[in-house]
Amino acid sequence: MKITDVKTYLVATDRQNWLFVKVTTDEGLYGWGEASVEGQTKAVEQCILVLAERSVIGEDPRNIEKIWQKMYRHGFWKGGFIHMSAISGIDQALWDIAGKIYDVPTYMLLGGAVRDKVRAYTHAFDASSAEKAIEQGFDGIKTGGGRAIDTYNPLADIPAFAKRLADVRKAIGPDKALCIDNHGQSVPSIAIKQMRAAEPYDIYFFEEPIPPENTLSYKQLREALPTMTIAAGERLFSRFDYREVVQERVLDVAQPDICHCGGITEIRKIAALIETYHIRFAPHNPNGPVATAASLQVCAAAQNFDILEFASGSVYSRLDIVKNISLKPKDGYFALPEGPGLGIDLDEKAMAQYPYGFKQYTARYQPDGTVADI
Repeated sequence: MKITDVKTYLVATDRQNWLFVKVTTDEGLYGWGEASVEGQTKAVEQCILVLAERSVIGEDPRNIEKIWQKMYRHGFWKGGFIHMSAISGIDQALWDIAGKIYDVPTYMLLGGAVRDKVRAYTHAFDASSAEKAIEQGFDGIKTGGGRAIDTYNPLADIPAFAKRLADVRKAIGPDKALCIDNHGQSVPSIAIKQMRAAEPYDIYFFEEPIPPENTLSYKQLREALPTMTIAAGERLFSRFDYREVVQERVLDVAQPDICHCGGITEIRKIAALIETYHIRFAPHNPNGPVATAASLQVCAAAQNFDILEFASGSVYSRLDIVKNISLKPKDGYFALPEGPGLGIDLDEKAMAQYPYGFKQYTARYQPDGTVADI
């Protein structure tokens, strides 16, 4: 069996463009992967096509590790979110094909399931949307930080931030996970104040409280708030990137993204690495349905899995492109996929209804005009 073709498909949503990858073999089997990256879709798409020609077409799709190593090592320049996202999409598709060859869900090829269902949370912005998310069947929500970087007086946002958390906690009740994503927008001293303001509301984890470029700065947070659960890792793109974070023990929860960290092949290695340091595995997953299907396979098989992110708003607006899988949780959990491979297929005609459209985050600036992180 040989790989004969690699194609890409772009699907616009309200939030971003999804980038799907279809790998086809000479025996008619095909697999789906996803490599969605906000604002850089076209760059990743071109990288996928280069990798396909250089390292994928003509190979036996069952040799997943060999193909991964070729994609990673044979270009000399390696790593970073463009390269690793392109690898991720192709790699997921190969695992989809492998499951179809052996007629089992992909997680059976990862050692089988260690759980019967996968816990999930989604996004909410206030008490009303948080309450709706719980009613949809999720076991928790994630809301934004205080956006403190928007003002000359970054402390001014913290009381409003705390009030919003109080309202959200009241809306979802005491037993659901309340997570915060600060998007790396605060310096450590301000992040510490934000985290202290959040403490009374039983925060499940506080994600990217500071920028990701200097992981050792997380030590300052750990020393100041030893009992706050700190999460990060969506902007780390391989087990090599995770090494320092793990060795310094600055995180409680690691969040590799299956669309950016090298796909199923690499994310399962990251999960194993962090398990040796008792770090929880909570994959970052604000992307599309194939990324969710692939993440579910790994979550089923990873002992240290905790909770999976799911972008319900975007995915539920495009369910017409999805075949063969339910993406609706029940009582806080997704069922394990039952079909062979990733357990998902896509409708190519339906995808054509949502052509690519350029999307980028809104540019943000300080009041004096200084460029700010988004």
